[in-house]
Amino acid sequence: MDWTSILSALLILFAGGLLQGTVGFGLGLFCVPLLLTAGFPVSTVLAMASIGTAVQAVSGVHHLRHAVPWRTVGFSLLIRAAAMAAGVGLVRVLAGYPVASLKFWVGAVMLALVAAQAWWRPMPRPKLHAAWDWAAFLGSGFTAGLCSMGGPPLVLWVMAHDWPADRTRGFLFASFMSLVPLQLVLLYSQFGQDVLRGALLGLALAPAVLAGSLAGLRVGGRFSKTILRRVAYTVLLAIAFNAMYPQARAWFRSVVPPETHHSSKQQGNGPASGEDSGSAP
Repeated sequence: MDWTSILSALLILFAGGLLQGTVGFGLGLFCVPLLLTAGFPVSTVLAMASIGTAVQAVSGVHHLRHAVPWRTVGFSLLIRAAAMAAGVGLVRVLAGYPVASLKFWVGAVMLALVAAQAWWRPMPRPKLHAAWDWAAFLGSGFTAGLCSMGGPPLVLWVMAHDWPADRTRGFLFASFMSLVPLQLVLLYSQFGQDVLRGALLGLALAPAVLAGSLAGLRVGGRFSKTILRRVAYTVLLAIAFNAMYPQARAWFRSVVPPETHHSSKQQGNGPASGEDSGSAP
């Protein structure tokens, strides 16, 4: 791991913190595909992203500890933990595939999550049907284990509640924070030292995440939420499509092979024109 890679990771994590501080989500969605593009192994990427998420979440929980619904967080944690184990198990399988293929599936998951978050606007209510609770928590745990993108299902779930802003943010921060230790343990059990290196690098670069988050809070206060969210969705969708493009292009070429061009040649590739084959000198 050279200094160029470390600098790339620092800039990516700073930008991810900036995005999350500005619009309230997007650190994992932003950082994971870009860190893969920068050449880090998937296990290292997931460890770095989880540390960055935890850094922001701990700070948020500290400021909103009076509003955190710990009982709900604890219930969701049990369900998300079981689903996370399945997600990490799938990562172990996918890690053997080429990077382009891995980036495609990360981009596809990212695209689905961004689309759902952009277009689903539920009517807030005091309580949801239990089926929605299970769907959101299972989806969050699985995507957190698979690609460190467990936030969108939880965001959609809290958007469907008529909770005060502090309770909403407190639940999200506490949920993100509480699952990181288990995620790191599961990743380490599957990938070993790559995860430890990623976690240590994530801790070393944590000030970049915090700096980006603080800058994002200032930027976010100057624009309307509608404009900020549109910009965020545009950026995230561009990253998703960019991650998917190389593999999609390879698949397209395998299905639709390039046209074969037949060059015109002299019949029999014989003597040059103007010569009479077989004629006397």
